[in-house]
Amino acid sequence: MNRESFPSPRLPREVAALQDKRLAIIGAGVIGRILIQRLRAAGLRNNQIMVCDADPQRGARVQRELGVKVCPLTDACCRADIWLISTPPKAVIPTLETLSPRLGEGQIVISFAAGVSMARLEEIIPEPVAVARIMPNALSLIGRGVNPVAYGRDCTLDGRVQVQALLNTLGDSIVIEDDQMDWAVGLTGASMRWLLPVLEGMTQAGVDAGLSPTDARWVAAKMMAGVAALALETDMSFEEMKALTSVNTADEKAIARIFREAAHRARELAASLGE
Repeated sequence: MNRESFPSPRLPREVAALQDKRLAIIGAGVIGRILIQRLRAAGLRNNQIMVCDADPQRGARVQRELGVKVCPLTDACCRADIWLISTPPKAVIPTLETLSPRLGEGQIVISFAAGVSMARLEEIIPEPVAVARIMPNALSLIGRGVNPVAYGRDCTLDGRVQVQALLNTLGDSIVIEDDQMDWAVGLTGASMRWLLPVLEGMTQAGVDAGLSPTDARWVAAKMMAGVAALALETDMSFEEMKALTSVNTADEKAIARIFREAAHRARELAASLGE
């Protein structure tokens, strides 16, 4: 009996659909590394994960640090059931043009790139290969991401189950229409950069009051997490939540306006990346 005949280790139910799948991650930058780490944390074996990167030095570093196999996209050893496209947006179309002749029925292509629409992806990826788009964010690094997903025309129920299993390794997810993806860049992809200055300012206020940086950061982060939990675990309106405390030291309308404008700029940036 050869090694491949032995049963695979049992995976958690949330990711069991990936148990016998081979996944190729195209692009070993920030998103690619997050995918490798989360898939391994979910129980996938190193020999299920292949990494292809245009930069040989970066590929070698990923292989050395994370223990997964790395080879060029054009190499015959780069084979997969699920292809995870995590290159920069400008490289997505050239990558898919290289990959397209090797794609066939039963395979899934998942793009993590902003600005490259489903219509553009499906122009290149042959039918009936399933296509999905996911808008990732950095919180996925700890399995706490909120990742919007849009499905293409040929993504069957079985394909969606596999995509959802991948999403389960990253955190929570929500199904949206493809034309909402640019909005998702503003709300999920960029939101950390809106919220971190608030958290940073709260932490500094604690330090100014005499707390250690560690304690001040803990208090600020716990307060932000608590407010989020109040919004998630109750059906209180925002006005009802605000009424729970009489202390008001911020220009709330100005803050809300800043965030809305930031979301609009993020959408414009996402749209420009696909041009």
